Amino acid sequence: MDKRVVARVLISAGLLALLIYRTGIVAIGEILAGVILLLFLLAVIVENMGVALSAKKWQMFLESRGIQLSYRESLSYYYIGSFFNTMMPSSVGGDIIKSYKLGKKTDSVGAFSSSIMDRMMGLLAVVSIASVAVVISYGILPRAALLAAVAVISGFAGTVVILMKTSLVERFTTLVFSRWATIHAFLMKVISSVKGYRDKKLILTAMVISFLYHIMLILNNYLLSLALGMNIDIRYFFIFIPIAEILVSLPVSIQGFGVREGSYALLFSSIGAEYAAAFSLGFLDQIVKVITSMIGGVVYVIKK
Repeated sequence: MDKRVVARVLISAGLLALLIYRTGIVAIGEILAGVILLLFLLAVIVENMGVALSAKKWQMFLESRGIQLSYRESLSYYYIGSFFNTMMPSSVGGDIIKSYKLGKKTDSVGAFSSSIMDRMMGLLAVVSIASVAVVISYGILPRAALLAAVAVISGFAGTVVILMKTSLVERFTTLVFSRWATIHAFLMKVISSVKGYRDKKLILTAMVISFLYHIMLILNNYLLSLALGMNIDIRYFFIFIPIAEILVSLPVSIQGFGVREGSYALLFSSIGAEYAAAFSLGFLDQIVKVITSMIGGVVYVIKK
């Protein structure tokens, strides 16, 4: 097994173990045992609606690169991607798998660049929602939570600007992959394809879909908090969930396990929520995503 994969597995396991030890496994068990099943099942349905919405956005980016894929096929590949997201050492591992599988049948450059654009639109929507929420709710945020929000939002926004408006990515790619001519040429084509998305109507439509998806994601977490019997002002979810999603997207753990639970625990406990309940909320959201990804596993077996 790759050393980096092992490291990320250990990070996920270590973070979860530390958080469970600090929180208390008995307290977590008591909270999860009281979950309102109907609300939990509703959250699973909403999660799958989000996958369906995202698949449409990806299909649009594919079509703009000349890859004609029916919505049904787009949805099946998207589910496969969600399945591998739970198996690989980052929240973008599934993007690589679905792009690779589609690329073998169509255009690899278009498949990968469309997946990157799909992911970037989602992250931009997350940052935008969090930024607006921070401005609107500035007065109710504890200082620590406010500083964390500003740091994460500013860091990500700055990174996107640097990557899209400079040649830093190209130079880094050349530095690392120049000795492998075929790989280097492919990556440079993908980068060029990503930066070549200029259709304003497409970008705007994709952003609207991304906003809808992430608002659904936020409301889904609020729904899960109700399932756990938590009483938290919904405004906090529009700040904390986007921040957690940005942190989870970093390739440091498996499917964000440990990172999600830890960020939920720290952020929501800063506004008075019980640490064990906040941890359980993050863990319950992971369970919802794992259940959804199992559909992708079934699709993968059928299409294999």
